[in-house]
Amino acid sequence: MSLLYIVVLLLLLAAGIPVAASLMIVGIGGVLVAGVPVSIIGQRLAFGIDSFTLIAIPMFLLMGNLMNASGVTQRIFDFSVAMVGHWRAGLAQVNIIGSLIFSGMSGSALADAAGLGTVEIRAMTLKGYSPQFSAAITAASATIGPVIPPSTIAVLYAFIADVSIGRMFLAGVVPGLMMVFTLMVTVYWRGKSLDLPVHVKSTWAERGKATWKAFPALLVPIGLIGGMRTGIFTATEVAAVGVLYALFLAAIYYKDTKGNEMLAAFRETALSTGGIMLIVASANVFAWILAREQIPQDITAAVVEMNLSPIFLLLMVNLILLLLGMILDASAILILVTPVMVPALVAVGVDPVHFGMVMIVNMMVGMITPPVGMALYIVANIAKTPVMDVARECIPFIVGFLVILLVITLMPQLVLWLPDLVYGPSLL
Repeated sequence: MSLLYIVVLLLLLAAGIPVAASLMIVGIGGVLVAGVPVSIIGQRLAFGIDSFTLIAIPMFLLMGNLMNASGVTQRIFDFSVAMVGHWRAGLAQVNIIGSLIFSGMSGSALADAAGLGTVEIRAMTLKGYSPQFSAAITAASATIGPVIPPSTIAVLYAFIADVSIGRMFLAGVVPGLMMVFTLMVTVYWRGKSLDLPVHVKSTWAERGKATWKAFPALLVPIGLIGGMRTGIFTATEVAAVGVLYALFLAAIYYKDTKGNEMLAAFRETALSTGGIMLIVASANVFAWILAREQIPQDITAAVVEMNLSPIFLLLMVNLILLLLGMILDASAILILVTPVMVPALVAVGVDPVHFGMVMIVNMMVGMITPPVGMALYIVANIAKTPVMDVARECIPFIVGFLVILLVITLMPQLVLWLPDLVYGPSLL
């Protein structure tokens, strides 16, 4: 009976029912079956979002949206063109560097794909790149956002798994840079076979001008990480400071930001936050059912009895996550897998921060894998090209990400050395 709740949830999600609705259906059904007062549903919904930590999510989303509204995305693109546009497949390399910089502000793959993607795809197609390739590299580079700090999905994982947000942020630095390097090498290699055009090399004066215009945006990642590292701000406070800085840029520093663009940024943030918080609240009802049925404890006991090595267990979980990523949204995977698997993995010696980063990279593969990869649909719509054509162009990038996933799974210290260096070794 206990595992029936998970099976029903998977069936509802596979049927296309929204994540929050699926969680609520299973949660309410579990409460009714258990025979406990239905008032527990309201209590768990409220308790699920009653967290100071979760305030960071709308703050980071708002910061990214305000940066988009203020034209920072165009300035980041111009800066990247000036620096690496003359390389082989120059504008594709610009696409990757731009995503790396913007990821330090938005923390969202979809915000990157929709914001920078509009600028990048238009520029690439005008220079002779195919719409399919332009969209594919945009979708692939956008997945850097949730890995490089700050990351809204890392905040959500840290909340569910009860680990440090700061450690989760720093854990993403090395995997994120590995993704950047892999994309750049892949693009360079493909640039030879596709005969992609090269942008004219910028003069040092042009580079200096582009750097000056983008300089306020380039300070954001340094300020965010520096603020947390020095202990001046918590992760949530850093997000709030980031919003104030984005407001300063949009309203005062860059004086060309229109009022309706600012309002649109707030509106988009409210809609995104509402969707995320509804999922989190509904997930708390579902988690209560899991806890009452002792499903995490049963799975933990079963895993311990199997006497598997941590690496072998992680490889098994990776295969499951890759399969789930083909049919489920990233938030659904996070909500479903984290409370069930983290206790079992910790019991056999896996660091939850390491597993969290493995899970996030895994979910980023799902973002560019059909049939559910949301980043594919966004960039395909921008490029006005079929989704499956974009998906085919993404195959070399997916292969590269799978290699990275295998490496960080087998070598936990690549993920953990920076958090351990800054915060000290984990007690787990």
